[in-house]
Amino acid sequence: MTLDFLISAITDFRYWAMGGILFVSSMGVPIPEEPLLVASGLSVGWGTSNYWLTCGACLLGILSGDLWVYFLGRRGGEWFLSTRLGSVVFSEKRQARIEHLYQRHGMKTVFLGRFVPAVRFGVFFFAGRHRMELKKFIALNAVGALVYAPLWIWLSALAGERFARTPAASRLAEQWVGRGSMILVGLVILVVLVMIWGAGKRNR
Repeated sequence: MTLDFLISAITDFRYWAMGGILFVSSMGVPIPEEPLLVASGLSVGWGTSNYWLTCGACLLGILSGDLWVYFLGRRGGEWFLSTRLGSVVFSEKRQARIEHLYQRHGMKTVFLGRFVPAVRFGVFFFAGRHRMELKKFIALNAVGALVYAPLWIWLSALAGERFARTPAASRLAEQWVGRGSMILVGLVILVVLVMIWGAGKRNR
């Protein structure tokens, strides 16, 4: 989906589009979450949406979709992996990579996975397959989402205030947001890694 299409959908359906498309995206459909968050934030910057309602709609869509993936892994993990689709989605190499993340970082993998699109679906699926306690999954995923989604929306809202509502400006805004979000998300991940390293030293 192009950014222009997402902006058009949000213009027509507002918060329903934000939450609905993010729910489908979080379920594993190959629709990146980030462009929808950018489009949602731009609508805030252009004065057509409310920041807090936008954050609420986006978080609801993300978290409900992630919960669906968790229960797919918990209730039908073995069945899904035995299907042809499952073997395509989760190659042996990808399964090994995700298992390594859990062995190295444990439950923190759910929080860290929120910031890495390439492993996000797999991390949540395997959290369910390994029967991570539901309360812990919800808490860790919610903390990650509360950092991730409002940050994208806020940066995009700033871009919307800075750039007029034109197709060319949307491209510039997307680039501007991408650079800023990579820096801020990088800082978040750095802080988390330092915390993990510190906890490891204390446990020695």
